[in-house]
Amino acid sequence: MEGGLATDRHGLIRFEAVASAGRLGELRSGTAAGRIRRIRHGVYELEDAPTAAPSTREREALRYRRLVLAAAGSLRAPVFTAWSAIALFRLPVIGGWPGDVYVMSAGAHGKRRPGVVSVARRSPDVPTTVVEGVGATSVEFSLIQLCRVAPLADALAAVDAALRVDPFGRTRPLTTVGALRAEHERLLPYHGSRRAEAVLSRAVDSSDSVLETASRLVIEELGFAEPVLQHPIRLPEPGRTARLDFYWPEVDAGAEADGRGKYLSGGGEDVARRVLDEKDRENAIRRRIRAFDRWDWTDVRRRTPLADRLRAMGVPVTRRPRPGLLL
Repeated sequence: MEGGLATDRHGLIRFEAVASAGRLGELRSGTAAGRIRRIRHGVYELEDAPTAAPSTREREALRYRRLVLAAAGSLRAPVFTAWSAIALFRLPVIGGWPGDVYVMSAGAHGKRRPGVVSVARRSPDVPTTVVEGVGATSVEFSLIQLCRVAPLADALAAVDAALRVDPFGRTRPLTTVGALRAEHERLLPYHGSRRAEAVLSRAVDSSDSVLETASRLVIEELGFAEPVLQHPIRLPEPGRTARLDFYWPEVDAGAEADGRGKYLSGGGEDVARRVLDEKDRENAIRRRIRAFDRWDWTDVRRRTPLADRLRAMGVPVTRRPRPGLLL
C-alpha cells in the first residue's frame, strides 16, 4: 500500500527513493487513484498528509511551505529567500502565496524558469542560515527581499510578525527594527528600496496578529487618526490589565481586532467560558473609556463597516485617504 512508501524527514515521497526501492507501480497507481498527489516534479505526498490548520490562511501557508521543502530536495543546494524563506521562518502574509519558489542566484543576474525564481546576487555578502534543515537567507535579508517583490500588506504582515515582542516573554522576536534598517542600508542602492522603505516606516513590534496589521493599513487608507497600539488599561473588577489593540487618547476611544476563531475553538463549556470571560472584560473596558468597539476580518476587507465604527466612536479623520494600501 502507498502508506508504506519511503518518505523523507518532511513526510514527502521522492521519485528517486521510490524507483530505487522498485515501487514505482504503487506510486503510479496511488497517484491515478488520487491517494497520492504530486507537489512538484519528482516529489509527492499522501492525500491525507497532515495539513490541518485552523484557517484557510494557515492552510495555504502550510501548502506553500511544503512546496518549498519539496523543492529543497530537487534543486542543487538551494538557498531560499523572499517568499520561500519567509514560509520556512513560518512568518505570515495577508494575501495568497505564490506558485514559484524563490532562491538566490549563483551570480549577479536573476532569472525565472517554470516554478523557480532566481534572485540576482547583487551583494557579494549574502547572510545565510539553516531553517527546517534547508538553506535560507537570514531573516533580515529575506524580509528585505520580500519587501521588494510583495504587496505592501503582505510584506508588512511578515515584518510585524518577525519584530513582535511578546509582553509575557513566551517567545522571542526573530529580529529588530534596528537590524532590518541596518540590512536595508547595507544593501542600498537596490531595486525596490522605496518599497522596502514604505514597509519599514510602518513596521511595529507590538502587533499581535495579521488582522491588527491589516486594520492599521485600512485605518490609514481611510484617513483616520493614527492610534496608540497596545494601550494598557487597568481593570479593577477582574483584577487585571487589558491591552487595547487601538486607542485614540484625543477622543478616549479604544478598539480591538478579533477573529471569531479565538472564541469558538474547542467546544462546549470551553467556548461558553471564553465568551463569558470576554464579555466581562469588555464590560469592564467600557466602564473605563468613553467609547469602545471591535471588528473582524469581514469589516476590514469591506472597509465601510470599519469606517462606520470609527466614526461612531468619534475618531477624527486627520490624514489624507490613501486607497489601495491593503489589496
